[in-house]
Amino acid sequence: METNQQDNAILAPGTLVNGYQIIREIGHGSTAVVYLAKQLDLGRNVALKVLSAELSQNAEYVSRFINEARAAATLSHQNIIQALDAGVAPGNIYFFCMEYVDGESLMRKIQRDGPLPPAAIRTWGLQIADALNYGFQTHTFTHGDIKPENILIDHHNQAKLADFGLAKVEDHDFEGHELILTPLYAAPELILGKREKDDCRADIYAFGATLYHALAGSPPFPGDLAKEVMDKQLHEPLEPLSQRNSDVPLLFSELVSKLLAKNPNERIQNWTDVIDGLEHLSPKRIPTTSAAKIAEHKHRTSKRKSALPPAEPKKSHGVLFSSLFFLLLVCLVALALGYIFGKLTQ
Repeated sequence: METNQQDNAILAPGTLVNGYQIIREIGHGSTAVVYLAKQLDLGRNVALKVLSAELSQNAEYVSRFINEARAAATLSHQNIIQALDAGVAPGNIYFFCMEYVDGESLMRKIQRDGPLPPAAIRTWGLQIADALNYGFQTHTFTHGDIKPENILIDHHNQAKLADFGLAKVEDHDFEGHELILTPLYAAPELILGKREKDDCRADIYAFGATLYHALAGSPPFPGDLAKEVMDKQLHEPLEPLSQRNSDVPLLFSELVSKLLAKNPNERIQNWTDVIDGLEHLSPKRIPTTSAAKIAEHKHRTSKRKSALPPAEPKKSHGVLFSSLFFLLLVCLVALALGYIFGKLTQ
């Protein structure tokens, strides 16, 4: 069943897009929808990202979408989602096919569990920082939109980075005019339109805001209105992470603060130093779960124990053995006294 995208904004299950059969929607953003689909010729599941019908008429967004596919295709890293295919299907459907990650986004984990364990965030943070360092060192790529929604955790507990939509691709540099950013994670220089070309420090800020959100359960500068949030990013002092969540070790909190310095010159300057900072956090001193969850577990365990019937007192094998030994000793003494008495009376 081939479907014209203009007649149906959300593609129905069973729709065919250039040999990919739509199974269901798995993600929905402001510019595109991501579907779980089956690649019919190879019989495997894939993630199919489809540009919205409205934006497929906008040359700038089409250019951005194609740029994302080309950027992803250029990268080969275990913590970056692999690009498989891209093109235009009948009905003016722009699609980008990627590996399907069997797992969930970091944002979904935060929404479900609240603040996440510092040990897990350190591990996933190292993986994502390594992926971003690889992209920058090999191709001078900057991501442009690092946030919890763009980090997926698979069933092997590996973090994978998605959406290199604003990365630079050789012979296909995107020079859009519209400012596209996610205010909750946007660096001040990006908001002011002063980010330098081939500068990864705005990505480092967004990475820090993502770590903060995951560890605190809320972004560093929360808010519902974009203008309000961006004003906070520019002017409001950062509340130290360790004050927002006492489970976060002080050294981890200080590292995140350095990532979130408003002045890019005062921020950690490159991904190598970000990785070094994370590696120097001793895993032995980082909680693997929150104090609140530990207390909750103890409370549940205590309730289960109190609900059990009182245990019968256990018989002491040591006391029984001692009693038998004493009786044997008494018998031996009696026999000895009887023998002695008999001798004396002969």
